[in-house]
Amino acid sequence: MKDDQPRREREEQFAFYMDLVGHDILNNNQAVLGYLELMLATPRIDKTMRKYAEKAVSHVRTSTLLVENIKSLLSTRGVDAGSYKPIDLGQILLRSERELRGTFPGKKIRLRVSPKGNGAFVIGNARAEDLVLNALVSTIRMDPEDDISIDVRLSELEFGGKMCWRVRIEDPTASLPPLMKDKSIEQLYLQDSSTAVKLVGLIFAKMIATNLGGDFDVTELREKGDRRGTAFIITLRKAGRP
Repeated sequence: MKDDQPRREREEQFAFYMDLVGHDILNNNQAVLGYLELMLATPRIDKTMRKYAEKAVSHVRTSTLLVENIKSLLSTRGVDAGSYKPIDLGQILLRSERELRGTFPGKKIRLRVSPKGNGAFVIGNARAEDLVLNALVSTIRMDPEDDISIDVRLSELEFGGKMCWRVRIEDPTASLPPLMKDKSIEQLYLQDSSTAVKLVGLIFAKMIATNLGGDFDVTELREKGDRRGTAFIITLRKAGRP
């Protein structure tokens, strides 16, 4: 028990410093976003400047998401997954669609959810919402198109001895980076940092999902042997209605 005390203290200090740094980064990002939104609201802004401003908004918002991912990961370490409150996947997806449009203002994004409606409750509260949004943002970043339709399928299954909801996110025009063609997410940890950083969103998603008692995976969609996009698969423990 005594041997664990220094380790816990170091982890608490790290979490404290990350919270301070994260707060500062988020404030700076919010200030930059404010200036960009003023630019985009200018009636006479030309198309080229608008395009650059929209791209800058996407970079700032994904930077903000990266900080939130770190905070989510730290908050789920060593916490019993069953202690989290239930949250409705239907509501998560509705909010995430709105968030995606704000994060990628230069793209037209549609989520087609099946089955529709509410009632798919999972354990995880805000952390589960962070996870779903992270997966959707990663999907969009891998899609070069400006008009994007994403199919989201919800299903029930047993995983790790617990009943779960599975969220399968399919994008027919998203392409996995070459690094992911023959490697699992776990193997990304073995890459050098300059390589792994390009897929940091996937690494965070895997770690957060695992901490919540679920899972996260990525696979290529194939049709008659040809690649047809990418699927992100989130598994979260099922919860009763609050």
